[in-house]
Amino acid sequence: MGHLPLRWIATTAALTLVLAGCSTSSGSTATPSTTTVPVVTASEPVGPAVVVDGVGHGWRRDDQGALAAAVNAVSVTGEITTAGFITRDDLIESIASADYASELAAMSSRQLDELSLELGEAGIAPSQLVWSEIPLRARVVTADRDHSVVDVWSVLVVGVPDHGAPRQVWRTVTVSLTWERDDWRIDGWDADAGPTPALAAPAEVSAVEDLARVLAWPPPGGS
Repeated sequence: MGHLPLRWIATTAALTLVLAGCSTSSGSTATPSTTTVPVVTASEPVGPAVVVDGVGHGWRRDDQGALAAAVNAVSVTGEITTAGFITRDDLIESIASADYASELAAMSSRQLDELSLELGEAGIAPSQLVWSEIPLRARVVTADRDHSVVDVWSVLVVGVPDHGAPRQVWRTVTVSLTWERDDWRIDGWDADAGPTPALAAPAEVSAVEDLARVLAWPPPGGS
C-alpha cells in the first residue's frame, strides 16, 4: 500500500475544501454576531426547487432558505473539488454572486493546483479522491430580506484508495449570502478550524475503501 507524502497531508488540512479559508466578501455584510433572527414561516417549501450536479438551487427567500442554501454549499465541496476544471468553474458560478464568483473560482483554482501537484507526485488525479464534507450543525447569525450570514459546523473526510489512512478535518464555515438572480448566492466564505473532538481511545482508523463504501449511502432523508 502506498502512502502520500506528509506535504500532501499538510496541504489537505490547509485546504479543507475547494472553497477554503476565504475571509473576503464582495458585499458589505456586517461582522457576524449572535443576533437572534426570527424564524420566518412560509407556506412554500424551503427548497431546493431543483438539483443540478448535486448542487441545490431555488431556495426560499427567508432566513431558513438562506440557512438551507449555506448548508448545501458546504455539503457539495467534494463535488466541486473532484470536478474537472470547466465543470468546477460552472458549479462555482452557479452558487456564487456575480461579484464574488470569479474571485472564488480563482482562489479555488490556486488551492487545487497546489493539491494537484502533491497528488501528481503520487500519480493520483483529483477525481480519485474520496472527499465528503458533512454539515453537522448550522445557525443563522444575521438575516434580512437580501443578506444573510450562516455558520455551519462540519467534518470533512478525505483520502485516496491504497494510499494510507483517510483524514478528517473539523471546521466551522461562515457563509455570507446575498439574494441575487432569484436565489441565495454565496457572497463571502470564511473557514475556521474546529471545534475538533478526539477519537475514543480504543478507536481504530478505517481504510479509505471502508470510508468510501459508507459515503455512498444516501444521507438521512434521501438525496
